[in-house]
Amino acid sequence: MEYKNDKTANRRRYKSRYHSPHNYKTKRSKAENRAAILVGIATFIVLASLVLVFTFGDNIYSFLDRTFHPSGDTTPAGATLGIATEPGVRPTDSNSVAFPTIASPSETATQPATDATPQSADFNRLMTAAGLTPAAVKGSQLIFVETSGTDATVYAYEKDASGVWTQKFDPAQGYTGEGGAAVNTVPYDAVTPKGVFNIEFAMGTNPDPGTALSYHEIYYGLRWITDPASVNYNRLVEEDESNIDYETSQDLSEYTVSYPYCVIYDYNRNPVDPAKGCSKFLHVGSAPNSRGGIGISEDALYRILVWLDPALTPQIAIF
Repeated sequence: MEYKNDKTANRRRYKSRYHSPHNYKTKRSKAENRAAILVGIATFIVLASLVLVFTFGDNIYSFLDRTFHPSGDTTPAGATLGIATEPGVRPTDSNSVAFPTIASPSETATQPATDATPQSADFNRLMTAAGLTPAAVKGSQLIFVETSGTDATVYAYEKDASGVWTQKFDPAQGYTGEGGAAVNTVPYDAVTPKGVFNIEFAMGTNPDPGTALSYHEIYYGLRWITDPASVNYNRLVEEDESNIDYETSQDLSEYTVSYPYCVIYDYNRNPVDPAKGCSKFLHVGSAPNSRGGIGISEDALYRILVWLDPALTPQIAIF
């Protein structure tokens, strides 16, 4: 091929030599090889570093710590300061370091609830209606019975370690005696007594549900004396133990509907006043009753029984 001049020929030969597809591909392949070699070297360095750290990490850290933070004190801890070196032993030397005292959970005193302890609005309302203050309540379990005519609503509250009272269950709807609720009752009436009473024990025709209270399973011959002339008035007795000194009583084994479970509180119990009423229990009921007890559903009473704990000095407030 002929060219117009030597300059054009040289340019064509240069482009043909250095810009042919074959030479371009060869140059690109070598660059890729170099990049792969560099990536491999970097990967090896990273993996080797990780192996060294995991294998000799503690020794490396100790070496660096000694190098950059020299201690200068080689005396064993406690040797010259009067500090006990045995675990759990406090210093007894007069020159020993004073340690702050940290109370363990068992050493932390539970503060009694006071009128200043924040309480829920519902609890404050019930306390006001019952004429009580938190400081006046003896224990940590409290049952409220709010009455209106012959209707009753039963609430269960428990106090925690900080003195805050918390409702344990949904309120249970129930009934008082047919005579409603009043402060004073008389023998054979159907009035539910108002006031704050200590919970004593439980009984029922059903087996013990697992309550922590003292529980008496009712059997034939177990009676509650309702005769105010008897020395056993308002007492639980076996028929042959009372010397038949009564004219009226409840044969408890017959009360399978009302007394599958019941809770006895200390209204007119100690001392017993023959001028006041008796048989005032928290029991099972679906209507106003003729004895003046508080009736709620069996399920609700079961929950309360399992919850009650004499160690927490439970009480019941009826208002």
